Amino acid sequence: MRGQRARRRGTAIGAVGAALALAVAVGATGIRPAAAASDAASTVDQAVRCVSERRHDDTVRGFQADRYTTEIPSDGAVDALGALWLQTDNWPVSFGGGGGGCWLGGQIVGTYAQSTPWATFHHTGGMNFTNPNFTVDGLRVHNIGDGIRVRAGADHFRITGVNLSFIHDDCVENDQLYTGVVEDSLLDGCYVAFSARPSSSDSVEGSDNTETIRNNVVRLQPMPTVYKGRAPGNGGFFKWDDDHGRSPRLVVRDNVFRVDQRPNHQTLGLPKGYKVDCSNNVVVWLGKGRYPDKLPKCFEVTRDRAVWDRAVAAWHAAHPLSP
Repeated sequence: MRGQRARRRGTAIGAVGAALALAVAVGATGIRPAAAASDAASTVDQAVRCVSERRHDDTVRGFQADRYTTEIPSDGAVDALGALWLQTDNWPVSFGGGGGGCWLGGQIVGTYAQSTPWATFHHTGGMNFTNPNFTVDGLRVHNIGDGIRVRAGADHFRITGVNLSFIHDDCVENDQLYTGVVEDSLLDGCYVAFSARPSSSDSVEGSDNTETIRNNVVRLQPMPTVYKGRAPGNGGFFKWDDDHGRSPRLVVRDNVFRVDQRPNHQTLGLPKGYKVDCSNNVVVWLGKGRYPDKLPKCFEVTRDRAVWDRAVAAWHAAHPLSP
């Protein structure tokens, strides 16, 4: 049975408000030059709005033995702070419904063995949603195939403040090529970080759309099982449609990236042939030799591991609700 639900909006706001006080007291700095305690305040304000400014809400708490598949109505909110899906199916949270809603919090944890084949992970994912103009805020996902999948219908998505780790395929998959934003998130362990490449049989077209990636902390992690090539191995930061040019334009600003080895496939550069609005990014390169791909001047490449460590610590300080 799914955990008991109650319309306890006041409880959620109280928890978020307490987190706000803690975050401001911490005084997080260092993710990027402009990061400060105000970032924590704005992040928590966004979470408050998620559960307080919607006409319909659903509260989910505690251990969840079943998948979450409830349709979320237009302008609806799901408050999942404290909810846990522990190896609950290959698709633990998968929903549709109306537009303009939001999801707050929740932990999705897989217990897959490290020897699990990549082909198995390819058919798993933490959260899948089809709602347009939808916000995912503060989700935690660990040890599964895709972290978050933006499915058909979910145009103008927003993913903010999420914490994804040990993701064996794509951390954020936008293979429907929609306009959307991934921001203020810690992607600390992706086989591929951002995917916007449909299958050859899919006729979707997204070249007039824009995917914005800003203020994130992103690491490619060599995984014990791989799509192809040596293991442990990883892909690239961006998996875009290089053959037909159908993927969205890119905005890439104020991110810290890290990679420890050359990829098995794809590159460590920006997608070729696409318009990119780019500024103030850092790549921490800990692999052998020179950085293997050419990057524009909006990227600084460094071998200083401390740059990454400070960015991760600052992100956690600014997100005290994230496990």
